[in-house]
Amino acid sequence: MKILTTSTLALTVLLTSCGSPKTEPSKKTENSNSTSTEVASKSGEDIFTSNGCVACHQKDAKTVGPSLIEIATAYSGNKDGLNKFLKGEGPAIVDPAQEAVMQPQTELTKVMSDDERSALSDYILKQ
Repeated sequence: MKILTTSTLALTVLLTSCGSPKTEPSKKTENSNSTSTEVASKSGEDIFTSNGCVACHQKDAKTVGPSLIEIATAYSGNKDGLNKFLKGEGPAIVDPAQEAVMQPQTELTKVMSDDERSALSDYILKQ
């Protein structure tokens, strides 16, 4: 019964907090080497917060998902691996059993620009 309650709580948090971003990810301009000023002015922390990541990931405590410190430790020296995971092209290495819970949020990180994803990775890795 406890597993069912925990699963139901996790799903409820996910659907209410992570399922719909408060802002749409910025798109790159036609020139692939430049980005919009909106992307340039958004920090990784802004992207993390505005996309609802904070609902499941806290800095130093495991909640629905692993803490930022756990993620930073697991991906230490492997920003490319974290970017691949956020792009939906790499496996979850921190808590693979929770990968399905992260799937709706991964849909949001997949459509981010490379600059946004990089800023988000930098923010996570500096924890």
